[in-house]
Amino acid sequence: MALSATALVTLIQAKNYLRLDAANSLIVWAESVGEGDGSDKTFSLDNTPIDGSLRLYVNNVLQVETTDYTISDANITFVTAPGSGLQITASYEYTASSDTFEEYADDELEDLIEAATKIAEDASDRAFIQRTITESHEGDGDAVLYLFKRPVDSIASVVRQVSETGSDGDGTTVAWTLAEAPAAGTVKVYIDGVVQTLTTDYTISGSVVTFVTAPAADEKIAFTYDHTIIRVNEYTEQLKKGRIIGAAKWAKNVIYEIVYIAGEAATRAATQTLVPDAVTAVLLIVADLYEHRGDTVDVETITGIGETSYKLPSRAANLLFALKPLGGFV
Repeated sequence: MALSATALVTLIQAKNYLRLDAANSLIVWAESVGEGDGSDKTFSLDNTPIDGSLRLYVNNVLQVETTDYTISDANITFVTAPGSGLQITASYEYTASSDTFEEYADDELEDLIEAATKIAEDASDRAFIQRTITESHEGDGDAVLYLFKRPVDSIASVVRQVSETGSDGDGTTVAWTLAEAPAAGTVKVYIDGVVQTLTTDYTISGSVVTFVTAPAADEKIAFTYDHTIIRVNEYTEQLKKGRIIGAAKWAKNVIYEIVYIAGEAATRAATQTLVPDAVTAVLLIVADLYEHRGDTVDVETITGIGETSYKLPSRAANLLFALKPLGGFV
């Protein structure tokens, strides 16, 4: 795997913090070198092996240097061309570059970096590296709606999920006008609780739903759809505080979906410069997760030692508390 664009620290930074030593050499366990065709004698490895480390196989049979092949740098020349369809594989060691570390389960460490970044963001109510966030909020009858992550750069859209009941069918009426303009592609239509199929059962133009066949008498008609709320007319923004102020109260039991961009900066390097304390906190959390990976207990009592805690390191917790945005949920 590779780190996501929102991971706050790099693999190299984490390894340096954990003091994992740089490798002198790396091991290739089973490189696919190629497939024989009965005539080609020359093949190339991905790297130049350290002298004496190469184990070369044809169809899982170990080959003998000089007797079966010769090697120069990363180039192999067989004495006799491997037969058609025979698989050629190799295991060997090669010299590591100066910034290459020993095999410490990089994928696992990258998972820990992702987890540590999320823990730090959730604990501080922040987004570190800028990204688009989609959130669902249930209205509580208040005029203020609080976004989960800050700093907020901009709000892309605010959508209200609408459930609407139409008049009962009468066997004649085919057209119903929705109470509000639906967002494109969000309308669902139900007759007696059964979802209908667009084009087959109904069409929609603007806010008007037209059935292909008029719903029968007393059949219950219902609609669900998203309605986009217009900025300024229906709400205003307090981006620094991560707030949306509704022109009317955010209705209880109504779901609102907000899409917005939050974060300190667009790149990892720029973000690290702006919030160095967050970098330190994430590295502390990575170290704690790495040391206690696999453990699921918060506290353990060890005879002769006393109580050991696996909770978030206190220094990381203090740094995250300090990172909480000004003007929080009050």
